[in-house]
Amino acid sequence: MAAARRAGVAGAVGLGVTAAAVAGYVTRNLTYDRRESALLTSSGVIPRSVTMPGGAVISYGEGPPGGEPLLLIPGQQVSWSDYAAVLGALSEDWHVFAVDCFGHGGSAKDPAWYPALRQTAALGWFVDTVIGSSAVVAGHSSGGLLAARLAADCPALVRAVLIEDAPFFATEPDRAPATFAWRDGFRPMHDFLTAPREAEMTWTRHWVRHSHLRALFGDKGWTRLVRDPVERRLDRDPRRIPRLWWLPPTMNRALDLTACLQDGTGDYDLCYGEMFYDGTWFEGFDQAETLARVRVPVTLLHATVHEQDGVLLGAMTDDDARRAHVLMPDCLLVDHIPAGHDIHRQRPALFVDSINALPGRIHR
Repeated sequence: MAAARRAGVAGAVGLGVTAAAVAGYVTRNLTYDRRESALLTSSGVIPRSVTMPGGAVISYGEGPPGGEPLLLIPGQQVSWSDYAAVLGALSEDWHVFAVDCFGHGGSAKDPAWYPALRQTAALGWFVDTVIGSSAVVAGHSSGGLLAARLAADCPALVRAVLIEDAPFFATEPDRAPATFAWRDGFRPMHDFLTAPREAEMTWTRHWVRHSHLRALFGDKGWTRLVRDPVERRLDRDPRRIPRLWWLPPTMNRALDLTACLQDGTGDYDLCYGEMFYDGTWFEGFDQAETLARVRVPVTLLHATVHEQDGVLLGAMTDDDARRAHVLMPDCLLVDHIPAGHDIHRQRPALFVDSINALPGRIHR
């Protein structure tokens, strides 16, 4: 009897532990972004905006003054708040300015401002006018392309650069179609914007039907675990991005990133991604020539990459990263970082340490 009771108690405890683990798993998947929201609130970074002489608004976050100026340029589909995980730590040593690129967040939504060279000129104006002195600049992904171009075009305004997993060379016309970003984002965006569609066809619905992720899940797995549940929820409320309790944070974040101006679910303009499809974002932007003109100290962070069936699942190949490293005269390459594309989110301590190490390399 005693043994039976002990067994019963042990079974109940085991079920309780299992239930708690499942509840924790579900909560994490559905509320993955709450910790970042709390970090953003506690960072001391305040939302601001400024209007350029031509009328374009630049939305940005500014941290407490007290350190040297640091400009953060986020990647595509996100606003400056994407840096939430590192803003608090960076604000301890830097006067942080984090901008929304045009077509994102609260910044101007006029496609005339989207191309890289036009946007670079606006960033130069921002550093000169709003920051008021030269700055260290860090850019992620397409923001890294802009950071490099800013350093090349406005050397008096940039003291050093951190480039975080920017897609150098893989974005060139002969290679872009063999990248995940193209197949999962830019080509579907183009099709969504240009093909006739029914009123209920939102970008989120189009994306779950055409995402390249289905090649990684398998068609049956993608349909059962992602596409069908998302579409059922969109049938009920097409203006609410679904979150699925059984999907990990990385997948629910992928769904969240489908929020866009066209659907009324977010502030990202899909026309920005369209310019990566047709190449107009890169007009006048020779990537190799640009890198060769970057004379300030640079740290280039490059995440671990993979290829599957000839598709690059990352921003740059190892050869691309080495080529970019060699082209810049004073570049430290930190390669094979065990993280995905968002290094500042997944390896925040490494990201912060890399920025904090830059002043020691600045030529006085």
